[in-house]
Amino acid sequence: MNSTLFNGYSGIKTHQFGLDSTSNNIANINTTGYRANMPEFRSLFSNALTSTNPNSPVSSDMNYGSSAASNAISTISGSYKESDGELNVAYAGKGWFVVGNNEGGNFNIEEPNSNAFFTRDGSFARDAQGYIVNSSGHYMMGVDLGKIQDGVFISNKEIDGELLPSGELQPLKIPQDLHYGPTQTTQVSLAVNLNPNQSVLPAYEVFSDSSGQIDNEAVLNQDINSFLVDEEQINAEVFNDVTIKINQNNESKEYVFKYKDDGENGFRTLGELMKQIKDKTGLDLELSKNTNGDIHKNITLELKNNSLSNMNVELGGRLFDKLGLKGSKDLDNLKIKDLDSTRDYEIGDYAKVDGAIFQRINSSGYSNPLDDEQSWVLVDSNGIKDYNAESIYDINSLVKSDGKVYQKIGESNSSLDDTTSWRELGSVKNINIDQYNENDNYAKNDLVYFNNSIYIKIGDSSDGNPENDKMNWKILDNEKFLSSKMGVANYKTTTEIFDENGKKQLIVSKFVLQDNSSDEKIWSVKTAVYDKDGSNIISDEVTSSVKFDKDGKIIQGDDIELKINDRIITYSLNGSEDRGSTSISYIDSSILGEIKDGVQKGELSEISIDNNGLINLAFSNGITETMGRVGIVAFVNDQGLQKIGGNLFEMSAISRDGDEGVIASGNPILGWDTDGNLRFGQVLHKYLETSNVNPADAMTDLIVFQRGYAMNAKAFTTGDDLIKEAINLKR
Repeated sequence: MNSTLFNGYSGIKTHQFGLDSTSNNIANINTTGYRANMPEFRSLFSNALTSTNPNSPVSSDMNYGSSAASNAISTISGSYKESDGELNVAYAGKGWFVVGNNEGGNFNIEEPNSNAFFTRDGSFARDAQGYIVNSSGHYMMGVDLGKIQDGVFISNKEIDGELLPSGELQPLKIPQDLHYGPTQTTQVSLAVNLNPNQSVLPAYEVFSDSSGQIDNEAVLNQDINSFLVDEEQINAEVFNDVTIKINQNNESKEYVFKYKDDGENGFRTLGELMKQIKDKTGLDLELSKNTNGDIHKNITLELKNNSLSNMNVELGGRLFDKLGLKGSKDLDNLKIKDLDSTRDYEIGDYAKVDGAIFQRINSSGYSNPLDDEQSWVLVDSNGIKDYNAESIYDINSLVKSDGKVYQKIGESNSSLDDTTSWRELGSVKNINIDQYNENDNYAKNDLVYFNNSIYIKIGDSSDGNPENDKMNWKILDNEKFLSSKMGVANYKTTTEIFDENGKKQLIVSKFVLQDNSSDEKIWSVKTAVYDKDGSNIISDEVTSSVKFDKDGKIIQGDDIELKINDRIITYSLNGSEDRGSTSISYIDSSILGEIKDGVQKGELSEISIDNNGLINLAFSNGITETMGRVGIVAFVNDQGLQKIGGNLFEMSAISRDGDEGVIASGNPILGWDTDGNLRFGQVLHKYLETSNVNPADAMTDLIVFQRGYAMNAKAFTTGDDLIKEAINLKR
């Protein structure tokens, strides 16, 4: 046969192969993730022309025809374009996505099977069952962490580090109605800063009890140095003294009390200061009250004379100045006059004898209270002078000593033990004025408190409270000292927690500064669990404390247990992982960090895939957690993969020298390392990789193959013509 004819025929067939491959590339120029083929040719036969000139240094080989050698896969990457698909992904680097055709299939990197295929087409979406599939219905294979159970996402971050590097791949499924399973809170740890100069809540709210009334005892047990006046710290360690000067019956006395003094006039708490002033001076330092007798919400102090004795009081000292208690006043409740020998006294009238105040209790008329014990009773002895052994007293002079009142009855100046010179009248008396009670019956001349004032009954009947019934009640001069509005350093935290059904509850802690010394600060804490609105307590209220050193660093915080029926929540104020609680004045009171478990139910709101191929699910409760990862594998020899249509590749086996078949591409290599990080590239979420066909090269190849085809066709016809001519020679 004419070799020209044979060569032309093989050339036509070979270039037809090239044209077919190139036209296929052009046909798939817009196919997502398509890998172009590169046709390659080889000569078909070769023969050495040894009989022509075997000794010539020039080659004398003779080749016969051509054949297709291969249709190699182009491994260059295509372009990457953004996509709106929820699960569209692209892979940049060496490797392939793994897909399967069976929802129950799996692919083990150590023992690869034929259940998996490989593609660069990342146009995935979810089917009706929630499986992640491509447009052909093939399932995305990947690592499933097993956190989705019966449509509920169960948090378990502890397994992430163990399972994410796994080489066991299976179809991935994300149900549309997936929700985050609620878990109840069992532990809460807070790091807070408590500013000793800051009052977040008004004082009345800090000291309110469960009924909403201000707890008098709680206020009185408060360290003076923890109070704020006009939002400014008192600093009682510096402004530490209280001075009270009393002028009465031509006698002047001065009393000095000091904060944190170990002496007999020392005090620390507000209650201790009140007691010292009462015991030493007879004056009353009290919390201002409203018309109902309850402590006024605007917590203020008032210093007043609740006795019937008249006195001039002058206040001083740095602590009183800070509190706004200063100046001089006459504290006269009643203008009680000295006993008048010409007056007829009615029952209930008062009279003063040598500083002592007596009240007529029987038989109207005149008599001397010192001689008529049946008609008069001692009601107030504050104005009586203290006994002085060196003084000389007149007959009927009154003195007091060791809680007793004595009357001079003899001429001698002997001591109080001499019964011929002194007569004991009874114990020292302080008149007690009670708060007005509308249910009580009051007699003429009775005294009551109402709306921070003292009233005396002047009529025989009653038509209402003292403020409204002017006919039967008379307000008395009740001059007093009133302090500035007081607060206390405090803070309130509210932390969301959840019950076993995912319903929100609140842990509320109220912090009140108890001790604000230069060495340490101690805050008391009242903590309870409230309902979701914060209006009702649903647990016991637990009182604890937290202590800080002089630098504001935490020394000790009590760990407490909050009980809600059979449920227990461990609550700590020692700090979070990276922050400890502090008490620093240059930082506002605030929560610095928190660690807690438990979450409420959450609906699936977003799916995201990071560069490592990790699939993260975000829920409406604010939780974002990994559910698995996209399967990625690589091969040593991508050319060993076989196209099977549908933009898919599969592994193929070849045999060598009659041995069992081996995988042409080499065994698959897992796309991530033991730490779970991708090794050969990265995943791009909401991107797609275009076809890697180069249009210019494809068109050039098409022209080249077309010309090759035409030239071989010409060679074929030339060979045919030669054969015809040879036949004609025979004729």
